[in-house]
Formats: sequence, C-alpha cells, structure tokens
Amino acid sequence: MKSFLVWTILAASLMPALAAAEVYTWTDANGNKVYSDQPPPSVNARRMNVRAQPAPPASAPQTEKKAEKKTDNKAVASDNAAITAANAKIKEQNCKSAQTNLSTLQLNGRIRMPGSTALATDAQRNELIRQAQKDVQTWCAK
Repeated sequence: MKSFLVWTILAASLMPALAAAEVYTWTDANGNKVYSDQPPPSVNARRMNVRAQPAPPASAPQTEKKAEKKTDNKAVASDNAAITAANAKIKEQNCKSAQTNLSTLQLNGRIRMPGSTALATDAQRNELIRQAQKDVQTWCAK
C-alpha cells in the first residue's frame, strides 16, 4: 500500500511536466518535416504550440438556436411596431398642435410675444406665422 501511495505522488508530480512538454519542428536534409521534443543543435527548429485547448461549451442543437432566433426576431418586430405606432401618435398630436397655433396666429390681430407681456409688431407676428407654417409642414406632411 505504501508503494502505491509513493507511485501516485510521483505520477501526480510529473503530470505538469508532461503537460508542458515542448515540440519542435524542422526540415531535414532530405526535405522531410521532422517533429521532436528536442531540436538538433545545428538546425534552426521552430517551437510549436501544442497545448490542449479547452473544449468549447456544449452548444444547443441548431433547431433550438433557430427557434430562439425566430422568437427574438418576433420580439424585435413587435417592439418596432409598437415604436412606430407611438411615433405616429406623437406626430399626429404635434400636427394638431401646430395647426392650432397657426390658426391662432392668423386669426388674432394682437399677439403677445412668447414669454413676454409685450405685443408683437407686424414683423414679429409675420415671423411667428411663418414659423407656424413651417411647423405645420414638418408635422403634417404625409
């Protein structure tokens, strides 16, 4: 039993050395590719990376991936439809507001300047009407 324990400890201590083994490659005089753990002294050998790569994670079957992608696409399409509907509603509200503002500016002769108690001059009133018309074109264009 004691010898088994010694051999187990010895084998366990040698495992990292085996895992770190180096491999060299070079071409010999006959043009053959040679692989070895020790390069010859007179040859320009190239050290190769032969470490084991970790296994990639187990992937879901292709049908499950396609089903997930379709579900994602449906969710994105649903979100896009909801956003488009919300944008259309906002555009409609802005259109009505711009039309109301234009109508108010055109019908009233005496207009107060925004943020002030002073009445607008004719030039200022015309500029406000021009801006209101521009807003109507922006928000009510189909």
